[in-house]
Amino acid sequence: MTRFILFLILLLGNVCAQQDYFFKDFRANNLPQELNLAFKRTQEVHPCAHLNAQAHYTSTGTREPDACTKSFKKSATLAYDLALGFFVSGDQTYGHKAQEILNAWAQQLKSADTLQSQDNINFYLPYMNMAYGFLKKMGPSPVYEDFVKRMLSYSQSNMDTNHGAWGILLDVSTALVLEDHALLDRSAQRWQEWILNAINRHGVIENAISRSNTNNYHGGPKKGIKGIAYSHFALLAITIAGELLFENGHDLWHSLAGNRLELAYQQIANWVLNPESFVYFQPGLVGVHNDAYFVILAKYYHSSSAEILLKQGDLRADGFRLKLRAP
Repeated sequence: MTRFILFLILLLGNVCAQQDYFFKDFRANNLPQELNLAFKRTQEVHPCAHLNAQAHYTSTGTREPDACTKSFKKSATLAYDLALGFFVSGDQTYGHKAQEILNAWAQQLKSADTLQSQDNINFYLPYMNMAYGFLKKMGPSPVYEDFVKRMLSYSQSNMDTNHGAWGILLDVSTALVLEDHALLDRSAQRWQEWILNAINRHGVIENAISRSNTNNYHGGPKKGIKGIAYSHFALLAITIAGELLFENGHDLWHSLAGNRLELAYQQIANWVLNPESFVYFQPGLVGVHNDAYFVILAKYYHSSSAEILLKQGDLRADGFRLKLRAP
């Protein structure tokens, strides 16, 4: 009996040792060069005390962001790139610059005073939180952790739209920053609820496919021109959140919700490969190839269309640098 128990312990140990987590085990070839990190670590940071962005969409299209909005978005993705560069290469100059960016915003930003600014917190703070995760071996930052606690109030995880998907990613990444196990458990439950509510039994996100390119969000002459793009946008966030949950004890990939996500993966891959089959197909269809997150979903699910697309390599919207991860 003792020998059998020892055998099981060794077997489980080998399984754990062989587990290849996407983010926890992130590795890449020439990542500092690919991301031009030598230049990025020289960039100045310009944090703002208050974000006051106006609505992104107008009746005729989109609005140019104000300086503070641009600075916040740039800082979020810059911190992510630098932190990932530190994690992969061990070069502490990248890590220190990423820390500088995170702490500068943590010390300066007090509030997001418009709905659009709150949206931007919801969409971009996850990049900062994941950067903090890559920097953990450099030591904690109480200033940043206090900031994250305050900013969590802007999470939109209760919504069943793309905002909700990104809110779930914000909640998950915040839970990991704060080591808040209760929040992580709630986020795992909400991840499943979002998928089952937002994705129908045919793998379609109904509240995304009709998106237009104006503030007539689901109507007008260009109804659906961003339908694939918004489906991608939601699925990107829910995929990243799913992987972070998996790497931290919540394996939901083959749950009921996970099976529904697989249908969505297969459906949208079919649309990307054959855009004419999309219900709102029209000339100038936006964001058809914004599918870099397929790199993660391909680890867990099968799609013959996605396999073709992955081989072709034209995968865009890769803010999380998923394509750079080496096998």
